[in-house]
Amino acid sequence: MTGVDPLVTVLLATHNGAEFLGDQLTSLAVQRHQNWVLRVGDDRSTDGTLGLLETYQRHMPVGRVIIAAGPGRGATANFLALLAGTGPQDGHLAFCDQDDIWLSEKLERAVEALAGEAGPALYACAVVIADAAAQGVRLSALPRRPFGFQHALAENVLTGNAMVLNPQAADLVRAALAGCQNMAALEAGFHDWFCLQVVTAAGGSVIFDPVPGLRYRQHAGNLVGSGQAAGRVWARIGRVLAGAYGVAVRWQAEGLLACPGLSMQARRQVTALLALRGMWFWQRGAVIRQLGLYRQRGLENLVLQVLLWTGRI
Repeated sequence: MTGVDPLVTVLLATHNGAEFLGDQLTSLAVQRHQNWVLRVGDDRSTDGTLGLLETYQRHMPVGRVIIAAGPGRGATANFLALLAGTGPQDGHLAFCDQDDIWLSEKLERAVEALAGEAGPALYACAVVIADAAAQGVRLSALPRRPFGFQHALAENVLTGNAMVLNPQAADLVRAALAGCQNMAALEAGFHDWFCLQVVTAAGGSVIFDPVPGLRYRQHAGNLVGSGQAAGRVWARIGRVLAGAYGVAVRWQAEGLLACPGLSMQARRQVTALLALRGMWFWQRGAVIRQLGLYRQRGLENLVLQVLLWTGRI
């Protein structure tokens, strides 16, 4: 570590990831930005995951790899616990999945992009969707519309494995977690979506890098995968029709509302969103227009409007 470049604390949640974890750890070791520390939360792995991590730890300088037990309540709870365990001394925060492969410039590009931000900022990059053998299949879709809180309430198109928070954004998220009165709602949702919502609720910046920073491996064990492969698209449509999307939006909103530090405007928006379901059909129009929620793509926007008008969110 140079002691000059900004520190990045990498947060890695593991659970029975031995099959692919070695590739991810190797890709972290060869990052061009070398001022990083790895914090691991392992959720009771029963395969060779802990052995791999301990071997990696022995080959690194003392204090560079820190391994702790995760809470044992799933990936979101694990990542949130890792986040809550950091502090201002930990600098930038980056999420890391156990089955991906980072490209060597991933952290370097993130730190450089965030360097010009005076306030809270979240960086995310495009990813190469890869198969189980880590062979590239296609590039992830690029955003078409600006990021903001009205978008973040309705959609998260930025995957956690591509995210890096600058210290100011990390402070916001830690404060939100520390004061949250409904951790069950947060843990039922998604840590990356929560971070996007917290940062945009505070008026922070979202920087999207169209240059891919990792190979996002798709395999049978993915908890959350790319939503663009044909099979996954139809699965996502099925979940929307079955009500899963509406439930997820409400989980996120309920968890967010339980956190301190939201601006008054953001709090009003979240409260209005959660109140929609209990309104009569004819009452919803004015609220929906005021909310101004949107997704990145036209057809998905149409579906969103239908769900809002019919009280399925």
